[in-house]
Amino acid sequence: MDKGEALGRWQCVIALAVVVGGLAVKSALSKEKSNPKGLPLPPGPKGLPVLGNALQIPQTKAWLVYDEWAKKYGDVMFVEALGQKIIILNSLSAATDLLEKRALNYSDRLALPSFEMMGFNWNFSLVSYGKTWRAHRRAFHQCLNHNQTVTYLPIVEEEMRGFMRHLSAKPEDLYHHARNYFGSVIMRVAYGVNDFKYNSPLIDDAETLIQRFSETTVPGRLLVNSFSFLRHVPDWFPGTQWKQTLKEVAVISDRVVSKPFSDAKIRLNTDPEQDKYPSMVKELMPEIASEANIDHHEQEIIARNTAAQTYIAGSDTTMTSMLALIAVLLVYPDVQKKARDEVDAVIGCDRLPNAQDLDHLPYIEALVKEVSRWFTVLPMGVPHQSRDDDEYNGYFIPGKTLFLMNAWAMMHDPEVFTNPFDFNPDRYLKDGKIDPSVLDPEAAAFGFGRRICPGRYFSNATLKLSIASLLAVFDIRPAKDEAGNDIPVTIEQTSDLVSRVEPFQYDISPRSTHHFALLA
Repeated sequence: MDKGEALGRWQCVIALAVVVGGLAVKSALSKEKSNPKGLPLPPGPKGLPVLGNALQIPQTKAWLVYDEWAKKYGDVMFVEALGQKIIILNSLSAATDLLEKRALNYSDRLALPSFEMMGFNWNFSLVSYGKTWRAHRRAFHQCLNHNQTVTYLPIVEEEMRGFMRHLSAKPEDLYHHARNYFGSVIMRVAYGVNDFKYNSPLIDDAETLIQRFSETTVPGRLLVNSFSFLRHVPDWFPGTQWKQTLKEVAVISDRVVSKPFSDAKIRLNTDPEQDKYPSMVKELMPEIASEANIDHHEQEIIARNTAAQTYIAGSDTTMTSMLALIAVLLVYPDVQKKARDEVDAVIGCDRLPNAQDLDHLPYIEALVKEVSRWFTVLPMGVPHQSRDDDEYNGYFIPGKTLFLMNAWAMMHDPEVFTNPFDFNPDRYLKDGKIDPSVLDPEAAAFGFGRRICPGRYFSNATLKLSIASLLAVFDIRPAKDEAGNDIPVTIEQTSDLVSRVEPFQYDISPRSTHHFALLA
């Protein structure tokens, strides 16, 4: 955070105020449960007393650091930060063994005090595995399962046309246009609202919330997540600016979950335009109470939370993938040509792609798969937590251990993907069709086990339709320097939870006046 640096700085002050005895008690309470076989913990770097490995936890591009550690310690590594036990999984086989095959024990989420202080209780992706989580998950799947996804794609087609018109008018504002495009799509899908002036501040709120969440999930970043009693430190105490920051985030969080849902309920009863397109709120309000003993209030809470989760999680990851794809098409012009040739061959040059075309664009599908693998948007995944003690490959796995999945390492493992650092959509194709024998990057890109992203079908379909439309209308070329030479593009990732592509230079313009006319 800007204020985010305060979240780190105050720790030095407060750490001096915490008595050594208190830290010792905390450390003692966090010792491993009974380990009757005397099995060792998985290997990992040696830490310090009390602090553990807190000072070694990487703050930037953690996936690269953990990938290096794995060369020394193996694909299952153990660290501890201020009493929090952490296991890092660096291979797909280990992630599959634990998170898929033993999902019952490895599907929990860590309940951090900072989440509650930021008002994130509504975010069901952070809820422990159980009845409440299942009710929300079922609601999400009801709206965005594989079959239902197609009902929302006309919204994508309509918003994509607007995005391309804006891009043609002001190509230098690619990020701004993309943000508004994906934000508007998600607002319409979740709430049925087709009003950019209304959506814009809510899109701003969502972006702020995602950023704040990302900043507070780094292990060891906030002492309150290790020492929950610190939440009761008075606001006037020196170094407690972090509390005010979390309160400000909580205000945004409440606005994000409450305002668009309340307004959507009103529109459903008063706005005839709501009949034109589907929305999650429209779908869920009359249907979700199908199980016995779910009262009207609980029904509304589930619908509210599910819509908000879509709105928070849906736009940022898909937008990031599309921007990464545009950068890739600059660096790999042969890939761009193959993709455009397929679009032209299947669709022609007299209309834009639509949802019915997607099954006939295997190279576009392979292109989307490859960007999910090569540019892993969630390089460290979303953490899981174990419920009970367990053992794996001769190691003791304590209950309540946080699991970090190095999805980036899994997707760049030469044992899984040949030449993993090459961007090569053809790896997924055989005889012009998707080769089912090649591992789908969904195996890691969208999470694991029972926590796999339920919106993955809509995300993939949106991305395929977006990139096919972009290639149908635009040429994507390197920008030129003053001497007329191509400016090279280097694709770099940010260190955020949702890792974005660093800004790059480009030249995007319509292929011809005929192609531009398709946007009318």
